[in-house]
Amino acid sequence: MGMTRVAVRAARCFASTQHDRINIPWQITSPPRYAKVWFEVLIVVGNLKFWIGIGISIALLMLFLLTVDMGRMIDALSEVDYIYLAPAVAMYLVSIYFRSLRWSVLLRHMKPVSANRLYPVVVVGYMANNLLPMRLGELIRSYYLGEREGISKTSALVTVFVERVFDAITLLFFIMVIALFVPEMKRVAQSFGEESGIPWLLLVAGLSLPFIGALTTLVLFAVYPSKTRELILWFAKLLPRRFEETLDSLIETFLLGLAPLRSMKMLGALFLLSIPIWITEAAVFFLIGLPFGFVGLHSGPGAMAVTMVLVTAITNIGSSIPAAPGGLGLFEIIARETLALGPLVSVDRSVAAAFAVVVHAVILLPMIILGQVILWTGHISLGRLSREGQRDTAPTP
Repeated sequence: MGMTRVAVRAARCFASTQHDRINIPWQITSPPRYAKVWFEVLIVVGNLKFWIGIGISIALLMLFLLTVDMGRMIDALSEVDYIYLAPAVAMYLVSIYFRSLRWSVLLRHMKPVSANRLYPVVVVGYMANNLLPMRLGELIRSYYLGEREGISKTSALVTVFVERVFDAITLLFFIMVIALFVPEMKRVAQSFGEESGIPWLLLVAGLSLPFIGALTTLVLFAVYPSKTRELILWFAKLLPRRFEETLDSLIETFLLGLAPLRSMKMLGALFLLSIPIWITEAAVFFLIGLPFGFVGLHSGPGAMAVTMVLVTAITNIGSSIPAAPGGLGLFEIIARETLALGPLVSVDRSVAAAFAVVVHAVILLPMIILGQVILWTGHISLGRLSREGQRDTAPTP
């Protein structure tokens, strides 16, 4: 049984237990045919990506462990004052609230849902991301939202993809601002540009092109729905005929999810709402860096904050590479190397490795625990999620 199918049924199973408690008038029925086609495609792709991700993560985790002095890393971990973990966890929970707030804005044209109501949905999605491969938690939270609020699941999934594009653009914006206005970083960028023969500003801007291109494409799809429909139908001629009758519904729900992008005001609002999400997550890195003595390596807290924003941006962009649950291995090695090779200061690789391990634990474990609490209060176990996934996995064509 594919892990993607477990994820899909997990969302339905979780949602079903909330029916009586939240009094939402929906029923657990088989998903529409177009949804089953959608999930069938994800199953095929997801299984391949799962094994690719597992292979990458195992290789990177081995590289992470083999290229660090384990004794010094353990010493660094033992010397840390873990009292700083409490505010770091609290700050990460605040960042999740900002994510819920941004999502509520994206969903407003379909149904007004408050950030408070979306918060547990986002938490469960992040828990699933940390336990399942290939960010399947995004699928789970979209499915759960659809069951809980009566919103199109496919449209909700499209809004999640829009969120990811804005996340990447915001992080690259941070990197560009640092490269432009922090003298040390500007010198590093200029030096790299001279060595590569590419103007440094063009080099920095070029990193944003794939994500800006993705956002531009989505905006064009939203602004010109008729042309988008024609384009999709033209490509659909390559598909088997059995998909034709489901395609109209799929196109409509896809375009519904993109509807907010027709407004320049909404685009600006989504970008502005993305900034506090990543500022608060960078604050998590900053707070954990304090007991590791990172302030002493910089000219002051302000310079350290710049480094933490840079590490946050590079680590999260790099973690978009296919990986196992929670990005294990990939996150640690990117965070460690960014600090060890940092353009502003260079942190001892063993200390940087210990820092990466603690940061990743702070990001992963609270979401897993809180997500499990939400599941338990709904009288759901992971075993039941698995059984439900095995019992109802065969989509009908």
